[in-house]
Order: sequence, then C-alpha cells, then structure tokens
Amino acid sequence: MLASAPVGVLSRYLLVRFVVMFAAVLAILALLVAVVELLADFGDVVRSSGGFVDALLFVALRIPYKHLPLLIPMAAFAAAFLAVGTAARAYEILAMKAGGVSPLRVLAPLVCAAAVISGLALLVNETLAVRAHEAQRRRAMGEDSELTFRRGSFWYHKGDTIYNVRDADPATRVLRDVAIFELDDRGRLVRSIEAAQATIGADGHWDLTDAVLRAFEPGAPAAAPRYERVAATQVDLPEETALLDADVGGLSIRELREYRAGREPGDTSTLRAEVLLHERLSGPLASLLFVMLAVPLALRVERTRSLAVPALQGVIAIFAFIMVREYGGTLAAEGVTSAAATPWVILAGFLGFGAVELWRVPR
Repeated sequence: MLASAPVGVLSRYLLVRFVVMFAAVLAILALLVAVVELLADFGDVVRSSGGFVDALLFVALRIPYKHLPLLIPMAAFAAAFLAVGTAARAYEILAMKAGGVSPLRVLAPLVCAAAVISGLALLVNETLAVRAHEAQRRRAMGEDSELTFRRGSFWYHKGDTIYNVRDADPATRVLRDVAIFELDDRGRLVRSIEAAQATIGADGHWDLTDAVLRAFEPGAPAAAPRYERVAATQVDLPEETALLDADVGGLSIRELREYRAGREPGDTSTLRAEVLLHERLSGPLASLLFVMLAVPLALRVERTRSLAVPALQGVIAIFAFIMVREYGGTLAAEGVTSAAATPWVILAGFLGFGAVELWRVPR
C-alpha cells in the first residue's frame, strides 16, 4: 500500500503531462495544416466571391476528414515522446529507478490513455469526419443538387435528371454501373440509360460502354418504350462533375458494410470497399501503436541526453508504418493479398515490435 501511493502520484504526474501535451500538439498541428491549406488555395481565395471567410470554412471542413485521422496518432506520439523524454532528460526517470520504481509500471496508465485516444479517434472518424465530408460535398455542389448514399449506391438529383452510380474514379472521370433517369417538367419518365461504365467528357458528351437506352412516351403510358442496346455509344448529357465524388472513401463504416454486402465478392469495387472498411477499423489503433513506439525511444534519452536521435528514429518508424500500410492497402485492393487481413496483419506486426521494445526497457 505504501509503495503504491508514490507510484500512483508519479503515474498521474506523467499522465497529466501527456494529456496536456497531446491537446497542445494536436491544436498546433491542426493550425499548421490549416495555414498550409490556405496558402495552397490562395489563388482560389482571391478569386472566390466568399473571400477569406469562405476559405476558412473550406479548411475547417477539410481538416476533420482529410487530415485528422493522421494528426491524432502523430500528436499522441509527440506527446508521449516529449512527456517521457523530458522527464528522462531531467533525471526524473533515474530518480524513479533509484527509488525502486519500474518506469514501465509508472508509464502503464499512459499506454492505457493511448488506447482511450484510439477509441475516441474511431468515434471522431465516424461522426465529425464523415459529417464534415458530407457538408463539404454539399457545399461544393450547390443548393439545387444533392449526392447521397442509399442502399449500396450513390444517388444524385439535379433538375429533371436523376443519376444512380455505384462508384467513380475522379482521375479518369469514369463512372461504374450507371443508371440515368430523365424526367419531363411534370416528373414523368422520358428516357432511361443504363451502362456498365460511363466517361464524363468535358464537352458535354458522355461515352457509354455496354449501355441500354430506353425512350418513353409520357402522354401514352401504355405505349411500349423504344429500346436500344449498344456495346459503345456517345450521348449528350451535362458535365455533372459532382458525380465524380461518388467515392466509397467518404463512407462511414456502416455504409461501407452496406456497400460491400450489395456487391459481388472479388469485384474490384468490393475489394476496395473491404480494404477501406478494415483500414477504417484498424486505423485509429495507430495512436496506441505510436505511443508504444514513443515510450521506449523517449526512455533512451536518459542515456543519450538528447531528444534529437530518438526523435529521428521515431520519425523513421512512423514513416515505415505509413508506407507499409499504403503499399499493403494497394496490394489488397488489387486482390494480391487478403483485403480483410492485410491492415490487421500490418498493425499487429508493428504492435508486436512496439511491445518487444517496451519489454526490453531496463527495469
């Protein structure tokens, strides 16, 4: 009992330091990213009718879904490294050892706090980030149009035309599994188009592959529709670039599961959705991983008396994890490796490495 009291005091001391540093580092990183985003889009800010306020809103919506999933684990690493590293450099860790207290015992609550941060990161990714992405998408499209995800596909309604798209590739301007319904001013169906693939041209022309075109007579419901099936054709349609946002990357975990359930196993889009689903589930655990990597590196400061070399080693470890995860995701999306297992195997491998490094810390 007497021995546990000092341990509890030391644990709370380092834990509070870690939490405060985490909040400060996360705020600083978010601010730096915001400044970089504003500078990168400075030309658009100058030309925008909304001015600087409009640009700030754009950045405020972009950071949660674009950058926050990586900023949170990076802030956790920096906070853990600074909290423990500065204590080691100030001989506080040495004093603990001299008093017969194991550093790992004192630092255990810090690792538990990292696990809590991982859980909160998952919650933020599935609430704030998803809603910010939706708000940014609606803002870019305008008030008279809306792109929504329903029943495993994307729906887009603008004017008298309704579009249904499975997914899109913005780089090639290609839409897959497309259905288009054109209505008259009274909401009656005039024409429908179904195509396995459609390429949106910049000149108002769409190139369709494996398409079925049907024309209807709104004034004669009993009349048979005119039917045409073609391997490839070109039709005149508006350049609806908003459809290129029909990307599974912006979906929540629940929507990714729904998207995956409605597709054929082994399909390219299904594999990508499967990879994204498991990356979304495993990604927040990067905060726990980064803290497990940061603690043993920070304890080395006791010997080196410098934060620089251990910090550089930590940056290399983080870079290696990110690169391996990116390459693993690419291979899984191509069907080379298991879409479900790859993100977890990579995470488990690095977590195992972090656990070994923690175990090797001198008592």
